[in-house]
Amino acid sequence: MKDLHTDLALRYFNYLAKRFPVMCASDEFHFLPRAEVASEYYDQLDDLRAGVIDECIGTLNEFQKEFSIFEDRENDLEKFIDVKLLQANVAGILIELEKDQSWRHNPLLYLKIAFIGLDHALTKPVTEPGERMERVFARLYAIPRLLNQAIDNIDSVPETYHKAAHAMLRDCKRYLAETIMGFPDVSSGNLTRGVQKTLSALDAFGKFLCSISPVPDRRFTARSLEARLNDNFLSARSLAEVYQMAVDDLRGNLEQLEKLQSKIDPNKSWEELYHAFRPSDVEKMDTISLYQREIEQLRRFFSKHDFRDNDLNSSLELTETPAYLQSVRSAASFCAAFSADAREKSFFYITPHLPRQRIKEEAPLKKRLHREFKFLTAHETIPGHHLLDSIRRRLENPVRRQIESPFFYEGWAYYAESLLTEYGYVDSPMERLVDYKRRLWRSARCQIDVGLPMGALDREDAIRVLTATGFTQEEAKRQIYRFQLNPGYQLCYSLGRYEIVKLKEAYGTRMGRERFHTHLLEGGELPFHLIGKRLEALYPSDATNRQRSGNKD
Repeated sequence: MKDLHTDLALRYFNYLAKRFPVMCASDEFHFLPRAEVASEYYDQLDDLRAGVIDECIGTLNEFQKEFSIFEDRENDLEKFIDVKLLQANVAGILIELEKDQSWRHNPLLYLKIAFIGLDHALTKPVTEPGERMERVFARLYAIPRLLNQAIDNIDSVPETYHKAAHAMLRDCKRYLAETIMGFPDVSSGNLTRGVQKTLSALDAFGKFLCSISPVPDRRFTARSLEARLNDNFLSARSLAEVYQMAVDDLRGNLEQLEKLQSKIDPNKSWEELYHAFRPSDVEKMDTISLYQREIEQLRRFFSKHDFRDNDLNSSLELTETPAYLQSVRSAASFCAAFSADAREKSFFYITPHLPRQRIKEEAPLKKRLHREFKFLTAHETIPGHHLLDSIRRRLENPVRRQIESPFFYEGWAYYAESLLTEYGYVDSPMERLVDYKRRLWRSARCQIDVGLPMGALDREDAIRVLTATGFTQEEAKRQIYRFQLNPGYQLCYSLGRYEIVKLKEAYGTRMGRERFHTHLLEGGELPFHLIGKRLEALYPSDATNRQRSGNKD
């Protein structure tokens, strides 16, 4: 990029880092970039006052105008792609702040900022003795202010958010008791007072939530889905195309499941086979040890297949999900390091045990964690999220190093699962049945995410789609409500994988599998039609070569 492009991009990242230091330093908030300057503000929390957000919306619109000027003037493909990526990033933030206004109805947003911020203050690298404690004090004492902003801002809360916020409140208190009060300097009176002030603020926030009646989730069905698909993800697909892709994908996955079922045991349904499946010697291991072993096996395997050791060996720690996240994170999830600092780790979180309030769900959870452990580990670590993130954080291009796309991010991780069968890491019929069961679930989620807002499905249709993938009616209802509160995210998995497969069909033979994966990942988390332009420029087809020759003549 020219210096003018670089200066504008860095000014944009620096503005967001100062305005939203916790959200920019965390991968929990997919609409914001990983603005590196946020590491200078580990002693501050985000300011979500309504007036500040209004000012931010105005500033972001000004940045968007500046990016558009560069887009109109840029002829270099790589620089043009950078500008489009910046425009898409701004569009995603504006959808979140201005169109969806999650800060007005999502109490989880405030709790996550408060406690992810506190976690970062505790765990991020420090340069001087005493710095960690100063950061903890500063953020701990800022939490009451943030929760007061939540009380001022929130005017309605969907039922799903309302219930989840109460559960997270309990988990946050548990985190304070277990983690903060277990800190080596707990004898400090300032720390004890800060904890007490935070607990009081959490109690006040809980009373506020109890004082407002939740509204039906369906009121928040996406008005913004098409805008997110077109403006934020820069997808060239229409909603109708995405919906049909999901329908076809679900049908194909169901056919594969039925073929496998017939081959394994024609007297049992694929659902019965799936629920009865117990991988060999898995039950002899505790969950954490099982997943630790799997990470190492995947790392060794993929070091022999197309991927570089320095990307596979970047720091990763497997640990139990922090208490404050256990009610809002899935049982297996990835938490990326913020910077390329060698002292900073990424985490693979596992929740092997549930809080007492959800103990009746623990047996099914453990069975799923053990039944799907190979695919879950591949999705979250290698060759999925952890590998992708390790490469992104090392990119020289400051735009592509600091911008993530959930469309690419989840699409790659889902595609990474399919590499286990493609490369021969798993080959038994039962393991392939588990794989297709997961694919069936993904395609159902995509179909519902798109079908409900566009009117192709009603709620009863959506329930039927999910129950056909093995869920009970009650489970299906809960999932559908949750999908509607985060429009456009569920489609990222299936549509993202679909786009990667299409690119592979077009360029994989021409480039070879290893080069295809290298160029795909090292180009950054780009919109897929722009990846196609990059690959065509690097490895032109015969038709492109003939066209170029004709132009020269």
